[in-house]
Amino acid sequence: MRSMTPARVRRIRKTLGFTQEDFARMLWVTYTTLNRWEAGYATPTGMHLRILHLLERNLGRRSFKAALRDPRAVDPMFLLHRLLEPLYGRRAARQ
Repeated sequence: MRSMTPARVRRIRKTLGFTQEDFARMLWVTYTTLNRWEAGYATPTGMHLRILHLLERNLGRRSFKAALRDPRAVDPMFLLHRLLEPLYGRRAARQ
């Protein structure tokens, strides 16, 4: 999986309409960590890198945009569930 540049992290956050504090909460990282990613002092890895890639890929999906307008979208777990649901839904259907 390729790395995530500071500009891409910032673009994802701004496209979603989140402040750094809210986006950090959604990703389960501290504000300082997210700030360091966007400033280029650190880079996301592991689960956080995967979630950022999924977010970037799904920003244009109509169903994900609808999920962002849902009142439950203030809950980071709701957004994470909506982001991962298509992946696990397909896997569950194959089993």
